[in-house]
Amino acid sequence: MIPVSCDRLVHPPSLDVCEAAERSNSDVVGFLLQEVDLDAMPRPADERLAEALAPLRTKLDMIIGLLGRLTYRHIELPPIHDIEFEPSGIAWLSPGALDPGDWLRISLFFHPIFREPVVVFGKVTSCAEDGRSDRWRLQADLAEMPNDIRDNILRLAFLTLRRQWAQRPVHSTLRGDA
Repeated sequence: MIPVSCDRLVHPPSLDVCEAAERSNSDVVGFLLQEVDLDAMPRPADERLAEALAPLRTKLDMIIGLLGRLTYRHIELPPIHDIEFEPSGIAWLSPGALDPGDWLRISLFFHPIFREPVVVFGKVTSCAEDGRSDRWRLQADLAEMPNDIRDNILRLAFLTLRRQWAQRPVHSTLRGDA
């Protein structure tokens, strides 16, 4: 579940617009994956060193969070949606219906502090009313993009999902809440 915004386009995105989005996505996804890779690095076995560095890490996290809030304070995150990714497509529940064949500019916000979106373009393939809610299930094929960027976006989505599952309270998981 991530904040997502979607804008309907009048025409398919131009080559220049796609290339600009690819450059931006490469930078944003690279930055976010760098944080994930740093968190996954092995930690020193010396417990005293880890204890001594813990206050410093806490202060650095606080400073980075404050800088992020100052830098992005004017950017409101869009509503959170449950997103389904496939190698060539994306699906989610939308508050409004769209017509098959409509082109979309989809902004995905993977980090609550670093509010730079990953922008993908998609063509709506189906839109059906969801029987369980008053929303519409949208499916879109993603526009062509380099494989390395697509793979990194999918990796970031998977790692975001894994982090969300890890941060869920244990008591709600034991009760069977989903």
